[in-house]
Amino acid sequence: MKLRPLFLALGLSLLASVGCEASGVGDPCVPEAIPGTGFDPSEAYLETSSVQCRTRVCMVYQLAGDPSTTIEDDPSCVDCPTQQEVDDRVYCTCRCRAPEGVDTPTCECAEGFTCTDILELGGDGIRGGYCVVSSTVDEG
Repeated sequence: MKLRPLFLALGLSLLASVGCEASGVGDPCVPEAIPGTGFDPSEAYLETSSVQCRTRVCMVYQLAGDPSTTIEDDPSCVDCPTQQEVDDRVYCTCRCRAPEGVDTPTCECAEGFTCTDILELGGDGIRGGYCVVSSTVDEG
């Protein structure tokens, strides 16, 4: 009968670890629609309804080229990004700030991410700020 408290403690610890699900922000993703010439490094691209992301938003943030092929995959590729660039600039994100007066859900950015205004145009459901890897956000 002394095993009962041990099993109870193990069960409670398992429930506690399952109850705190990660947000999915920062998980890797590959956009389904990639422009023929790759992405423009001066723009941010949001793919909503991404089945790869628990947040349902895959973002390409200021990346030059096609994230589906890196220089490590094809050393002869002149315009391919590095794997590190893809890791830093293509990932699942969530909307952390909505326009004033818009009553839609937002999220908190995890450590290492900054809430950055991405979309000023578009519908109320997508305009606002998104969690961006802090080291890639322009200061100024």
